[in-house]
Amino acid sequence: MSFKLNPRGSEERKYITKAGIYEMVVKSATPSFLPPRNDFYVRIALETHEGETVFADIFQKPEKNGSHSRLNDFVASTANEAEVAKYIAQGEINLEGIDGEEWVKLVTDRAIGRRLKVKVTERKYVKKDGTEGVAYQGSFFYKHPDGPELPF
Repeated sequence: MSFKLNPRGSEERKYITKAGIYEMVVKSATPSFLPPRNDFYVRIALETHEGETVFADIFQKPEKNGSHSRLNDFVASTANEAEVAKYIAQGEINLEGIDGEEWVKLVTDRAIGRRLKVKVTERKYVKKDGTEGVAYQGSFFYKHPDGPELPF
């Protein structure tokens, strides 16, 4: 059994509690599977310069319309000019046969610490106790007007 040390320990985290468009920085990306279909996805933690957090999920599997628009928007929003040129020169990026670890590196590892604009939306759900809850999630990604690599 093992664990990875967080030198800051537990910190109280502030969460976004209102829908809107926020300037954010990519803090982390955690791979996971969604049962029952075992769809592979990456949960991205995003943070405002006020320290408010929201999460966004990007799936490896195509969306219902067959596209990867959320994936494309995230990559385009966090890519610098050299990366954009490389992706365009590469042509179509084939996601078939890429394992989860490799996919996370392709999509998110280079984005950690980069900034972008994120549209946060509200989603209602039913809690285990039967009451209604509200969750906020990062839903749409836009390139920051000053670029992804400058600090706040």
